[in-house]
Amino acid sequence: MSKVYTKVGDKGSTYLIGNEKVPKNDLRVESYGQIDELNVLLGHCFRHLKSFPEIDNYSYISKRLISIQNELFNLGTVLASLGTSNTNDNLPKIENDDIILLEKDIDDMNSELDPLKSFVLPGGNDLTLYIHSARVMCRKSERSVVSVLNKYPDTDITVLRYLNRLSDYLFVLGRLISLKLDIAENLWDPNNISSKSN
Repeated sequence: MSKVYTKVGDKGSTYLIGNEKVPKNDLRVESYGQIDELNVLLGHCFRHLKSFPEIDNYSYISKRLISIQNELFNLGTVLASLGTSNTNDNLPKIENDDIILLEKDIDDMNSELDPLKSFVLPGGNDLTLYIHSARVMCRKSERSVVSVLNKYPDTDITVLRYLNRLSDYLFVLGRLISLKLDIAENLWDPNNISSKSN
């Protein structure tokens, strides 16, 4: 990438893989833009995780966050090539093995946690809040990708399955970090509202 600016976007358009010119509000551009937002939030998670090297499996979790960031770039590549004239079968993509590893991580982390009796209220410290933020951004990205898949039904459903599993991973990771840092989880209490305390 020798030049950062191309001036193509000055009039509200961009190029997808395959050299197709589209407006910047194209569903595909919107969807991989949201994936980019998610990736930034994961960068915040990684940065704040570095403040807690005492966490069990710190090294593994750190490496996994970096791997997931790379996988999200692969996912963005898939989205940027949908419906184009691209014929390159060697482009990065999301593999079923990526999903299997997420599921293994989820099961391993969840085995250390008590079963939930209610919904978890987002909170804790900066790290857990960034993990919660990444989780909801992942869900938002998932909804955007659903719109893309509705328009391009021949797309490999693996991209959607990956995002669905990643949001579960982030939810369980947030709970595990709270446990390791001895942060009490605040659970949803439908009766604990201001109108009932007056």
